[in-house]
Amino acid sequence: MGVLALRGHRRTALRMLYAVCIIYLTSEAIGLVLARQRPFAQVSDVQELLSHHPARSFPSRHVASAVAMALLARDSDRRVARAMASVAALLGVSRIAAGLHYPSDVVAGAALGFTISRYVRKA
Repeated sequence: MGVLALRGHRRTALRMLYAVCIIYLTSEAIGLVLARQRPFAQVSDVQELLSHHPARSFPSRHVASAVAMALLARDSDRRVARAMASVAALLGVSRIAAGLHYPSDVVAGAALGFTISRYVRKA
């Protein structure tokens, strides 16, 4: 986001910030309704690799934000967008490996990021 703003793509950076705010509010609302605990809190074989609160696993807010930002960056700088998409994918895998999310949390987060990016792009 900062790189794009410094390169003169302030509107894209603001759209990213707007998307992240919407994602935060939406994912918190979904998490309150569905209230799924994180894998390390429910599955005895899963160890928590990072200290984290056990509540609100679904959807992955981090992945949603990363996907939305990568998609919004596409129109301004393809290289930055590709780098951000790679980070989003690695983030999803690492959140699962760390015992913080189920794969479905990551998929739902990616879908949320995709949806919000489409909405923000039209706004």
